Amino acid sequence: MSGYKFAVGYGRGEIEPKIAPLVDAVTKASFITFSSCEGHIDDPANEQAPRRFTGAAFYAHEDEARLVHEFFLSYRDRLACSWCFEGGFVMHRKTNLWTLGWTLQNCGIIEHVATSDFEPRTVEAGWNADIPMLVKMFADIGSRRTVS
Repeated sequence: MSGYKFAVGYGRGEIEPKIAPLVDAVTKASFITFSSCEGHIDDPANEQAPRRFTGAAFYAHEDEARLVHEFFLSYRDRLACSWCFEGGFVMHRKTNLWTLGWTLQNCGIIEHVATSDFEPRTVEAGWNADIPMLVKMFADIGSRRTVS
């Protein structure tokens, strides 16, 4: 048992193991996630492997997203990678209504590395350094939201 309130694994409807702590932290901060990816290192033996970096997406109103952005800016210097925080209208899965959805996506390691090392170093830095820091950030957001 993972201790999460969702299934962890690589099947449809499951949360990938390396992103699960962040999804859990976002959920505990009272946001509803609708997409996540732990990131994948390109595998030359598997041409079908996606080239995606770590990311999590959740529904939030503008004032809630502003709070996340405020915390994100205060945590930015503690992250190994550059991250994008983007919003847009998405179809809510349960209500079928357009709502604001926000994505926090790893955009690449800040450290200068050789081109051939960029992708694996970005994914690994996301897993090992940034996910734990973002988990802490969302825990702080959750604490602030319960006080407000």
